[in-house]
Amino acid sequence: MKALKILGLTFALVFSTVAMSNVVAKEVAAPGAWEKLGVKKVDLKADHDVLVVSFHEGFYSKVKFVIRKAPLHLTNVNIVFGNGENKNIIFNKRFAAGSTTRIIDLPGNKRIIKKIKMNYKTIPSGTGRAIFVAWGKH
Repeated sequence: MKALKILGLTFALVFSTVAMSNVVAKEVAAPGAWEKLGVKKVDLKADHDVLVVSFHEGFYSKVKFVIRKAPLHLTNVNIVFGNGENKNIIFNKRFAAGSTTRIIDLPGNKRIIKKIKMNYKTIPSGTGRAIFVAWGKH
């Protein structure tokens, strides 16, 4: 009886894991979907950071950035592509917590993103450090 219960639980666990992985794969692979490229908590003492986008595969046509938790003065963002080329986007703007940048079209229509370099000025607030979230669209 115990062996039957264990077998049943094992089957249920395997089935639910496979079902969930199929759902996640469909969300990431959906054409035209926004995919989170990475998250970086800014350093209050520094004025620049690098977000490495090494674990994502695929080509992106657009990017946008979201600022969370605290305001941030975003000076510029430099996107480094898989082939070594880069695109520099100048913002020089204060973004409130919860705000999103404009959508940036990537040159060449579809590009692999290797890393995102950002230059910023922190804005003192009682809410802690700002969080920079990068999104890419296939």
